[in-house]
Amino acid sequence: MKKSLNIGIVGYGLNSVMLKNELEKHPLLKGKTKLIVGYDPNAEAKERLKKLSGVKVANTFEDLLDTPGLEAVLIVSPPKFHATQAISALESGKHVFSEIPMALKIRNLEKIIQAVEESGKIYQLGENYCFIPEVLFAGFLASSGKIGTTVYAESEYLHDITYRWRKGFHGDVNVPRINSWYQDFDPLMYGHTIGPAQVALGGLKNPTPFIEVVSYANDLSGYQGNPICSPAKAFQVALFKTENDSIAKCVNAYIVAREPPRISIQVIGNIGTYECYQIGSPGRLFIAEDHKISKTRHRKGHKQIIDKEMLSKTIPQIQGEYYGATIRILNDWLSAIKFNKQPSINARKGANFCAAGIAASKSARSGGKKIKIKNFLN
Repeated sequence: MKKSLNIGIVGYGLNSVMLKNELEKHPLLKGKTKLIVGYDPNAEAKERLKKLSGVKVANTFEDLLDTPGLEAVLIVSPPKFHATQAISALESGKHVFSEIPMALKIRNLEKIIQAVEESGKIYQLGENYCFIPEVLFAGFLASSGKIGTTVYAESEYLHDITYRWRKGFHGDVNVPRINSWYQDFDPLMYGHTIGPAQVALGGLKNPTPFIEVVSYANDLSGYQGNPICSPAKAFQVALFKTENDSIAKCVNAYIVAREPPRISIQVIGNIGTYECYQIGSPGRLFIAEDHKISKTRHRKGHKQIIDKEMLSKTIPQIQGEYYGATIRILNDWLSAIKFNKQPSINARKGANFCAAGIAASKSARSGGKKIKIKNFLN
């Protein structure tokens, strides 16, 4: 029997603990990996690592990579380190699972792709929102032709993360501010909307690349116009165009007066529409009946509520974090390693996600200038 994959974790915060628990305990993942080393320069995180039985606590990232028997690395460090750590891991012969964003600069996306192709190792970008059941269902409708040619997709992730800049992660404006890595980039560069929108337009196997963008961002949702996420913007919206002239709207927020967070997906084809205005709640599917119009001047067709039961007929339910999305993407990565195949969000697809976010930020900072986006699949 093939032994479990020896893995290391870089960065040991809340998300790393979640990933570790899912890998060790979930029925689909249990026994497939073994954590043998961890690294985090933070003193508190290092103490948490020391409590893990049989896990080496590395003194540096290079020390982690030099661990005997290490085969793969989960990069869960602050985003500004993702690119250099992924490149180093790949060049040292390790498979990589990297949290979002993939990189903050276009040149680093190119370097990661080069490192992947030269090393022959498996790289998966951890954009787990592409694996949320409703997003997978939207992608299925698009890729199968059920709704015809895709015309439009819409994706929103409105998550108030004001706590990231408050000491103790709660309190009002009088609580001392602390710095957060979210300050390093605008909301759409973080992700959770661009990847799902591309999947909704083309399916998980062939997400539709964006070729240009117009974007706007503001700080109006911040406190007194001086948001604590500065220099990053508080709220951002973008319109993306594809090579076949379909359009996508993506919206992200760091600060927004909304609870719970809004996660939504929508895709429109020339013969049908699927809308889920809050992930985890029932959506609505409409398939038009040719070009027939009723006497009430409405397009005739079949309407269907897509609740969990209906959704599961196409996208089997998996219990776990983020509606099972984390389990799906980790399992996808591990299967790719086992069978030496491309994972669903390989370096080139991931680069398309991140390049679109970088371009959107550039557009917003320029006041809405149209920006071309490089397609890394070409």
